[in-house]
Amino acid sequence: MVIFAKDLPPADIMGKASPYVVVQMKKTESRNKSRVVNDSQNLVWNQTFDFAVEDGLHDMLILEVYDHNTFGKDYMGRCILTLTRVILEGEYKDYIPLDGAKLGRLNLQLKWAPQPIYQDS
Repeated sequence: MVIFAKDLPPADIMGKASPYVVVQMKKTESRNKSRVVNDSQNLVWNQTFDFAVEDGLHDMLILEVYDHNTFGKDYMGRCILTLTRVILEGEYKDYIPLDGAKLGRLNLQLKWAPQPIYQDS
């Protein structure tokens, strides 16, 4: 779950940002996108995304934050996480700073829900 962002840098000349997050798994390249929150640098998404993960110990979760504007999108920063801690603990919640940005962090809550594997007998 992408809960909220804090202290995002302003992305336009008015000192505002209209951010959204692209969430993806590196190996499978499956991706989801949050909704755009207009004119905010401290915002709440509270959006949940589910991914089927085949190799959790070797895959990574990538979250990229963009500013939506009339002419396209502007990159604001990203977080890259391994899944090891959430696999071991079952749940993980933390503030993650954005790499490639002077300011900004995401508040994330991750849950690991292993699916049973059925084999033919």
